[in-house]
Amino acid sequence: MKAVTPKQMAELDKKTIAAGTPSDELMERAGEAAAKEILKKKSKGKILVLSGTGNNGGDGQVIARLLKQDGKDVTLMFPPTEKECRDHFTEDSKRNFDRLKDVPIIYVGDAGLESAKKEISEASVIVDSLLGTGYDTDRPLREPLPELIDAVNESPAYVVAVDIPSGLNGTNGQVGQAAVRADKTVIIQAPKTGEMLGDGPDCTGKPVIVDIGIDTDDPDIHTELLEQKEVGFPVQRKKNSHKYTYGRVLVVAGSKGMTGAGAMAVSGAILSGAGLVTAFVPEEVYPIAASIMPHEAMVKPYNYIVRPEDLAQIRTDMILFGPGLGRHMDYSGLLSTLMSGKIPLVIDADGLWHMRNILGDLKASKVPVVLTPHAGEFAMLLDTTVPDLMKAPADKTAAFAKEYGVTVVMKGYHTMIADPDGSLWFNTTGNPGMATAGAGDVLAGMIAGIAAQTHDLTKAAKAGVFYHGLAGDWYAARYGETTLTAGSILDSLKYVLK
Repeated sequence: MKAVTPKQMAELDKKTIAAGTPSDELMERAGEAAAKEILKKKSKGKILVLSGTGNNGGDGQVIARLLKQDGKDVTLMFPPTEKECRDHFTEDSKRNFDRLKDVPIIYVGDAGLESAKKEISEASVIVDSLLGTGYDTDRPLREPLPELIDAVNESPAYVVAVDIPSGLNGTNGQVGQAAVRADKTVIIQAPKTGEMLGDGPDCTGKPVIVDIGIDTDDPDIHTELLEQKEVGFPVQRKKNSHKYTYGRVLVVAGSKGMTGAGAMAVSGAILSGAGLVTAFVPEEVYPIAASIMPHEAMVKPYNYIVRPEDLAQIRTDMILFGPGLGRHMDYSGLLSTLMSGKIPLVIDADGLWHMRNILGDLKASKVPVVLTPHAGEFAMLLDTTVPDLMKAPADKTAAFAKEYGVTVVMKGYHTMIADPDGSLWFNTTGNPGMATAGAGDVLAGMIAGIAAQTHDLTKAAKAGVFYHGLAGDWYAARYGETTLTAGSILDSLKYVLK
């Protein structure tokens, strides 16, 4: 399924209208689909529909009319005065306003803010159709929207947003002055990228996507949701095979005080099916590292600093470089050597820090590479700040992957995977409990272990991210998010990776 920006959705909408579906018919379908979702919430109290004067407000007016026809106690509320509303309705919104019958209407500009707040506090269900996808967080909200949104968020009512929560930027997931925090969002046709990023998931609540007949199969849109049918893993294991059939992974990781990172990464590679995994660790921590590594792993020490000739002695199909490696030594020269070789690389954690000054070598490299940064590490690679990165995270992730010819796994609630062509996927698994130490090390190990079997780094990144999140979901569904650890993810893999 495609994920789109508001601008792309507007273009798809125009194409559908040009192909013969009237705009008011699309609005009627959207309102009808949303009304059905609202009616699933069994409530005998008052339903309050907050409506703007644009097309998102038009959806809300359709909803109010249909709920009234169903016998519900529904009231429609507009933030401006009655005159301001009538002066600013879009054509389709005005058409649906004229169709309203017997629906009580409150104009906040006329009735007063305190009266509106009282109505909000007494509602059982609140429908948010104030702003829609066109809102830009660079613009201040018009009064009294901030106060109304705050009142909605403070209300005990069940809140349903139409297409996107008001106040949320539909492109990057940022919030300006205020944004509705919905319990459910009825998303029209395709999820908006802003609902996947930043504050988007917290504002959106439970996303429900409804089809109203807009064709999203546009070859110019390269952003999709990552679903299980696209993962293509695990691979079918042959009867006539041996451990080397399923790949050898070398994990260069660990340092004094951070031996656990290497152990987590090695475990991730082993449990994702790699045939043989070797941990390469500093000699000074070898006794500790060897004692905590999985019994199935080989553990080899190096003296002081890893040299290319040291790595050349270990036969491998895939190298994972960086978890817990530390920053006390300069490994940029070694990374340059590896990137000029032939063995595919997954670069994670401290490996990204050592790579920050040799991006030219990355661009020139012919070796397949996966980078697994979180926002802070990616901002470092881009030589920018996290706030600046988060203004356009999807675009910058896809652009970096394309410019440097690598696969980028930009970690977050909906982790993004961008391939060297610039196509991008939002992961659909995972939960907030996975924001815990060591989870990223497990993921890096899984990607390396899967890549050793599939020989396709982008596919390995997608499969690793998907099943990593699915393992976290398996645990959280049974025991909750609070106690979820990196070890929980490893333990849960056997239940989902099959």
